[in-house]
Amino acid sequence: MSFSNTQHRWDSFLKKIEERFQEILQKTEAALPMLFEATDFETTTFSNAWQGIYSQATDLIYKIDDTWQEKVEDAFLDIGVDFGSETFNKERDKGHTLRFNLEQQLKKYEVKIFADAANKLLIEVKDILTKDFCCTQCQAKLPVKDNFFRSYYSTCSYCQTVNTFEPGTKARNIEHFAIHALGEEAGLTHYLRYEEFKFQNHLRDSEIYSKVALASQYQKYVEAYLKKRIEIIPEYEDRYEKDLKAKTAFLTNYQ
Repeated sequence: MSFSNTQHRWDSFLKKIEERFQEILQKTEAALPMLFEATDFETTTFSNAWQGIYSQATDLIYKIDDTWQEKVEDAFLDIGVDFGSETFNKERDKGHTLRFNLEQQLKKYEVKIFADAANKLLIEVKDILTKDFCCTQCQAKLPVKDNFFRSYYSTCSYCQTVNTFEPGTKARNIEHFAIHALGEEAGLTHYLRYEEFKFQNHLRDSEIYSKVALASQYQKYVEAYLKKRIEIIPEYEDRYEKDLKAKTAFLTNYQ
């Protein structure tokens, strides 16, 4: 088999992987939101369904490296392409680059679909609680705070009765779901850039981006994540520094 034929087969394989990957995400874009609403915004069912889709997508991504190692690498070597040569590395890096690009797309898609679900859930639960929260004395409607994940006291403006707002099981259970999803969305740009820096260093086998640059991007991601969490639940501000240190501690060992 000639070089051009081997290259064509490799390129065709990579194209099919990418096409199949896009098909998976397109089907998910329609199915998951419908499932979420059909189950009355049940977060566990939603998360389990996504995990199945995520596994399909990652299995497809893994096929790139597996196919190179099991078939394609030897095919190029058999036709006389030297191991480690510029031509060999160029063909190998096609797979590495596609794998990375698909991983980045998958991350962006995961963050988007969970953030969209979190926003829908927050609106739905607050709407329900707003309708149900009434004064125990005069039955007047009482306002629900934006931060409705915690119990709090509310004084009725009509009869001055002090009422206790209880968010209920559903609102309490979604706290971590919504916070994590929206925090990930807030920090996504920095996270993707951090991964891009790591990938370029690995691909070129050199320190194109310094350790300081890597650490800076990751810290910006964590900061954005934690600040969004505080925006939703202000009580988290008291533990900001502790959480920031904990979430960036691994950088010391990684660097």
